[in-house]
Amino acid sequence: MNGAMTIINFLKKKGVNPAFGYPGGSVIVLYDAIYQTQFPHVLTRHEQGAVHAAEGYAKVTGRPGVVFATSGPGATNLVTGIADAYLDSVPLLAITGAVARDSIGKDAFQEADITGITQPITKYNYLVMTPEDLIPTLEEAWQLTTEGRPGPVLVNVPKDLFTTEIPVDQSSGEGVIIHRPKRKEAVDMVSQVFDALKNAKQPLLLIGGGVVISDGACEALSEFMSKSGMLVATTMMGKGAIDENHPKYLGMVGMHGTPQANVAIGKCDLLLAVGCRFSDRIIGNPSKYNAYEGRTVIHVDIDPAEIGKNIRPHIEIEDDACSFFSHMNLKFPEDSLEGLWTEWNERISEKRIRYQGIKDRLHELDDRLLPEAVVYAISQAYVGEKPILVTDVGQQQIFAAQHFQVESPRSFLTSGGLGTMGTGLPYAVGAAIAAPERPVVLFVGDGGLQMTIQEFGPLKSMNLNVKVIIMDNQQLGMVRQWQELFFEKRYSQTLLENNPNFIQIADAYGLKGGRATNKDELIEQIKIMHDTDGPYVLHVMLDIKELVYPMIPAGKNPEDMMMPGM
Repeated sequence: MNGAMTIINFLKKKGVNPAFGYPGGSVIVLYDAIYQTQFPHVLTRHEQGAVHAAEGYAKVTGRPGVVFATSGPGATNLVTGIADAYLDSVPLLAITGAVARDSIGKDAFQEADITGITQPITKYNYLVMTPEDLIPTLEEAWQLTTEGRPGPVLVNVPKDLFTTEIPVDQSSGEGVIIHRPKRKEAVDMVSQVFDALKNAKQPLLLIGGGVVISDGACEALSEFMSKSGMLVATTMMGKGAIDENHPKYLGMVGMHGTPQANVAIGKCDLLLAVGCRFSDRIIGNPSKYNAYEGRTVIHVDIDPAEIGKNIRPHIEIEDDACSFFSHMNLKFPEDSLEGLWTEWNERISEKRIRYQGIKDRLHELDDRLLPEAVVYAISQAYVGEKPILVTDVGQQQIFAAQHFQVESPRSFLTSGGLGTMGTGLPYAVGAAIAAPERPVVLFVGDGGLQMTIQEFGPLKSMNLNVKVIIMDNQQLGMVRQWQELFFEKRYSQTLLENNPNFIQIADAYGLKGGRATNKDELIEQIKIMHDTDGPYVLHVMLDIKELVYPMIPAGKNPEDMMMPGM
């Protein structure tokens, strides 16, 4: 068979259902193969929508999301999504078309060196130049997306290879041999971890996104928490790894984390961090955090490049999160260690109770439509239904992370590392395709929605069960918040004074929707939205002055947290 049929046949054998993409001249033969084989494919309305939808699918399923794009501008339109997947460890296989082999490097029509462009933001990328290399390259690329720390891989195929006959015998094709050094696995280190825990007076367990994406890790974590009695906090990407009603759960750490979690990470004398990167949003000033005397840091991560990159650990464990917690559970002493930390646990729990009182007041709904109350009211409408929470980037992202209860792993989709506006709607498309039996609840700002609003198209054509809540405060809220707090209220280019009528746009796509400007309208609209089969767009006019708190200014540490009322 030719190269195009070979690729489709390969993806079928891998169980891909569906791929996402957008056709063009260099991949027209590939799309002809899709037509002839009836291969499942989702046509988004922009290549960026396609790659983000593939991310959303991968985030929910743990399987590689697959995206197609043509050469030149089609391929470069994938770059933001590939970078987004790279920073958030999302398994993604991008297959792009290139100009014909004899035209490469000659500035042919729609030529762009996508392998060179994406080299820093992929686990690996390939330019296939011989028929014999096609299948070995696809096999290796597929394996790399999920091996170790997941991430994106790109395969660039010249358009003449799509029509070239591919030999059945691929034994002559060459793959890339990747050196994998021996890891310091948990099985060899558990005794050191237990010794450190026994000597600690104020320990904290920090859970990152690596725990969410590690198969079986959340169950092993739950067992470890029951046995240890440690207080636990999560990064934003770790949200969903643990039951948010767990008595030892402190909430998120970081720039917009809870007071109790941030105090705990600042004051702990032992930090056991599993599957997290220690980004600047978690540890504002690494040198100051490293200088704290008397603190022991244990860092567990599948990617050795992350260990010691920002925070110097005393104990390094290069292992998968599930493997680590499983080994710890097997070797856990019969006597619980919780009694060693009673005073510490009680002190931090008092802060948790105090902050919960503040949250309860913020959750009281009135005609101001504070974003905290709006998010909480919608969250309550979906309790027990295992909704998938999706956010765009900005203030609504943080309000949703703080006030919407996530009930299970792989149920919180957001752009954590790259902070990409415009991801929310296509993420939600991919998530709804991945889990059609579950409601997908998307919170998106009036700014972020307008970056990918065209993806209302597949939302309607596929009748996806996505509830789009537009959090409209007539501004680019997070940037405006920084301008208000740190730039003397110089609101440069952040006020959106000409927002469109979003419900009319939704109606033009054939989507149902409604608008809420006060408490009664919101309560009514939430019920209508919940009871509507398929997509629904709810446009909420928020109190435009509300800011996101708690907040730690950039480059500062937990003790510098800003929290009115605390």
